Amino acid sequence: MNNRFFSSMALRNIKSNKQLYIPYLLSSTSIITMFFLMVSLMTNKFVQERSATLPYLFMIGVVVIGLFSVIFVLYTNSFLIKRRKKEIGLYGILGLEKKHVAKILFFETLFSSLLSIVAGLLAGLLFGRLVFMLLNFMLRMPNDIAYSTSLLSSGATAALFVLIFGITYLYNVSQFTFANPIKLLKGKQEGEKEPKGSLILFILALFFLGWGYWISLTIPDPLAAIEQFFLAVLLVIIGTYLLFISGSIFILKALKNNKRIYYRPGAFISISGMLYRMKQNAVGLANICILASMVIIAVSTTVTIYLGSEETLENQFPYEHNVNLFGDMDNIEEMNTRFFEVQDEVIALTEESGLDVAEMESYRSESLFGNLADGRFVFEQSSVGADFPVLMMAIPLEDFNGMTGENYTLEDDEALFYHSTNTYTKGELAVGNKSYKLTEIENEFSADMALSESIAMVVPDVSHLLDIRDDFMEEFPESDYITIDAEIGWDAEGEADQKESLVNRLNSEYNGDSGSFSLYQSRENQREEWYSINGGFLFLGIFLGLLFTIGTLLITYFKQVSEGFDDRGKFQIMQKVGLDEEMIKDSTRSQLVWMFLLPIVIATIHVSFAYPIVRKLLMIFGVTNDMTWLMTFIAVVITFAAIYWMIYRVTSRVYYGIVK
Repeated sequence: MNNRFFSSMALRNIKSNKQLYIPYLLSSTSIITMFFLMVSLMTNKFVQERSATLPYLFMIGVVVIGLFSVIFVLYTNSFLIKRRKKEIGLYGILGLEKKHVAKILFFETLFSSLLSIVAGLLAGLLFGRLVFMLLNFMLRMPNDIAYSTSLLSSGATAALFVLIFGITYLYNVSQFTFANPIKLLKGKQEGEKEPKGSLILFILALFFLGWGYWISLTIPDPLAAIEQFFLAVLLVIIGTYLLFISGSIFILKALKNNKRIYYRPGAFISISGMLYRMKQNAVGLANICILASMVIIAVSTTVTIYLGSEETLENQFPYEHNVNLFGDMDNIEEMNTRFFEVQDEVIALTEESGLDVAEMESYRSESLFGNLADGRFVFEQSSVGADFPVLMMAIPLEDFNGMTGENYTLEDDEALFYHSTNTYTKGELAVGNKSYKLTEIENEFSADMALSESIAMVVPDVSHLLDIRDDFMEEFPESDYITIDAEIGWDAEGEADQKESLVNRLNSEYNGDSGSFSLYQSRENQREEWYSINGGFLFLGIFLGLLFTIGTLLITYFKQVSEGFDDRGKFQIMQKVGLDEEMIKDSTRSQLVWMFLLPIVIATIHVSFAYPIVRKLLMIFGVTNDMTWLMTFIAVVITFAAIYWMIYRVTSRVYYGIVK
């Protein structure tokens, strides 16, 4: 017998089992499409240009979807091979050797995997382009966002799924290599042993979930959140699978042991049915739960970023007009002179444009990196290192009083002190060769100080900034990153055309100033670009939400089909002994409601515990309003639950059709 014979048998087997293979091929194609789209987004030019954080987050998404793909394909394949055990056992009875059956299964796997991979890649290209076109049309972005992919993305996708389908082939071969043909002939008719609830697995589930939740709840700052996010996600995914596999069995056995609940016709059928299939059922529920969590986080965070655009602008540009001066520490007198001159200049330019200065704030500052140890700020040469150093900003008292309207006074060895983490409790701090007695204050500085561990010190006068610089240069003579910088911000009242004229004059005057390097930024000029960037995040969030929702639909559909085939024979027997159709629906409704509610409830709990780490990540994008995220989160959960309810209604009809 040659390979042509075995390949033709494999094709005939696929055709004759099309009722099983069509859902399997659709599901495999869909998961390949999902992974391919995630890889394409990670390398997409638009994603690369939006933020340095986005490619990293998409890389996490690729890893998560990759792990999910392995579990999902093995899960769907196990259902397929279980339904075909009788057929495979018949081959042995008819005289085919095990190596011949292995060849048939090889060609079946080859044909189905090639079809799935090619269809998945083509669907990814088509779906990606169509959805990008649709979202560009719906969101009316200033510039269309292009969907792009590469041979690398296609190759990585094909390589992963060739490996996954190779694993399924080895699993399928193992199912009959070590089995007796007579036993295989019984196939699915052979009763399953009641699954045992593992206390160890249940404890491990709680441990992994608790660990992931603890990381989220105790994350110190946004930069640490970027580092820890992947670990937290991975731990929660592992904990979710273990919880559904072990925890659900504990609950069902508790219900079974409750005689008042269990010994009723509907409860008896549904509880015993779910208990005996819980291993396979649990994986499907866990898959849905993970996808639901992804939908809620992806959509709620990106919608929050978009809705928080004005807040972000306010945080980034507290005033309508902003001039930054970057000075030379060796020329501190010139910097001071320039600082006061520019304030007079911008007031004059504003009034010449027919506008009134409504409010103005200006201050000089010095920034450097280091670490707090034994009552001393230990200098670091740069911000690059294994650990994130502490950022210190020093401001002279005169400027701080002008910023806040306060009237603080300081002795030469005193300083006002703010620490973003409130963990430094000593009353003194040595910086360089000088020690300061500290008076604690609230954050009157920048919202960016919350992005990483930061401290702010208000020193008696500007000469202390020069002293700190000299002490630093004594330790690191080759470093030149420390300068005294200045920020001047003000609002102007008047007509729109007058404001536009002022913006043009300030642009020409201070962008590229020859005296000392300066930069002018207008909040209004930044608004369009900022909305475009945040609109891009919204675009990606909706795209990912749609992608994961479609994945949820297909997994739910396959789950209902597989359970329907498992239940059909049992309910046909029950009908013969007098169980009517209405009783069948009543007894299965509780199973379907369980499947519907449990993933949504657990996903909502996951996202609720993820709030602290997500909040830290949102701070990187300038969003600090908790209420915006909370309201968006509630709206997304309700919307997704409604969509999932519709999916449940449609797929439950498929289940009832198969059972009947």
